[in-house]
Amino acid sequence: MLNNAERHAYDEHQTAMMIQNDVLSTAREEGLAEGRAKGIAEGRAEGIAEGRAEGLEEGRAEGRAEGRAEGLEEVARNLKNMGVSVRDIALATGLSEDVVHSL
Repeated sequence: MLNNAERHAYDEHQTAMMIQNDVLSTAREEGLAEGRAKGIAEGRAEGIAEGRAEGLEEGRAEGRAEGRAEGLEEVARNLKNMGVSVRDIALATGLSEDVVHSL
């Protein structure tokens, strides 16, 4: 059995241990929350950057394809104005005869 002084020291020790455990638990929870928030923010920023890069590349590819198509149509129009046959224009440009006729 403990005397009053020993009992008091024991109670103080138990209180200190509970406080220490509470501080550590709170620090762990705050650290996890901070880590999650940082991870989400970094992941979001990375996703936005990747999406932007992919979008720009897709836009460039579409623009190049449209530019090539417009260029072929312009060449076909010029050849048609020069009197080259629709069949020959289609063979030279890869456009269908229907498209060449419509120009």
